[in-house]
Amino acid sequence: MAKEKEIKRRKKKRKKKRKFRKLFVSTAAFITAAVVIIFCLYHVYFETSYFNVAEIHVSGNSAYSRDYIIDKSQIEMGEKIFGIDKGRVKSILEDEVYVENSRVVYELPNKILIELKERQEKYQVFYNNEYIVTDKYGIVLNTYPKKNDLITIESLTDVLYNVGESIQFTGVEDIQPIFNMVDYIDGEFNEGKVKSLSVDANNSILLETEYGTFIRIKLGEDSEYQIVFAMKIINERLNNNLTVSNGLIDFTKGDSPVYTEDFKMEEYNE
Repeated sequence: MAKEKEIKRRKKKRKKKRKFRKLFVSTAAFITAAVVIIFCLYHVYFETSYFNVAEIHVSGNSAYSRDYIIDKSQIEMGEKIFGIDKGRVKSILEDEVYVENSRVVYELPNKILIELKERQEKYQVFYNNEYIVTDKYGIVLNTYPKKNDLITIESLTDVLYNVGESIQFTGVEDIQPIFNMVDYIDGEFNEGKVKSLSVDANNSILLETEYGTFIRIKLGEDSEYQIVFAMKIINERLNNNLTVSNGLIDFTKGDSPVYTEDFKMEEYNE
C-alpha cells in the first residue's frame, strides 16, 4: 500500500515538473517574441522613414489657405509622426481668429489630418464710422471701412472690442440676447420689415420698422414676445386708421408697453 502511494507521489511530481518546463518554455518564447517585435518596431520607427510625416491633409478651411494652416501648425515634413504633439498643434491653430475649433489626427503610418471648424462672418456692428464684423456669438473677426451684405447692427452706445474676443456694448450686461434677437428677426420677418436695429444703453435695443414705428425692447426679458406684441399693436392701429409713423412702442417703462407719438430719433440720440 505504501509502495503504491509512493509511485503516485512520484508520478504527480513528474507531471508538475513537465508543467513547469512547458510554462517556462512558453514564457521564454513569449518574452523572446516580444523583444524581437520591440526591436523590429524600434528599428522601423527610428531607423527607417516609414513613420516620417509625408502628407498633411487640411479640411474645413476657407478663411485660410492650406499652406498657411500647415505653416502655423509648425508640423515639419519628415519628422516622426508620434513626435507631433496634437494638443499643442490644436492650441496653436485655435489661436487664429477664424478658427472656432480644430482636430488633429494621426493617420498611420505617415499622414496627419487637420480638420477645422471656422467662424463665419454673420453680423456687422456700425460704430465710429467703421463696421465691426462678428460671428453669431459676437466674437470680433475683422473690421471694414465700408458696409457689406451682412446683417447690420448700429450702436447708440460706446463699443469696446478686440479682434478675437467678444464685442462689448456699454450699458449692456449680456450681448448674446442681441444676436439671438437679430437671428429671430431675420428668420421670422420679411426683408425690410425691420429697417434698422440699434443697441442702446440701459440694456435695451431700438428697432425701426417699415411703418416708421420704433420699438424699444428690454433685453433680459422675452424679446421675441415683445416684438410680436409690438407688431400686433402696429397692426391694430393701422386697422383703426390711427397713425403709426414716428411712433415709439417702449417696453422699458414698466410691465406694459408705452406708446408715444411724434418720436424723434435725433432727440433720442442726444
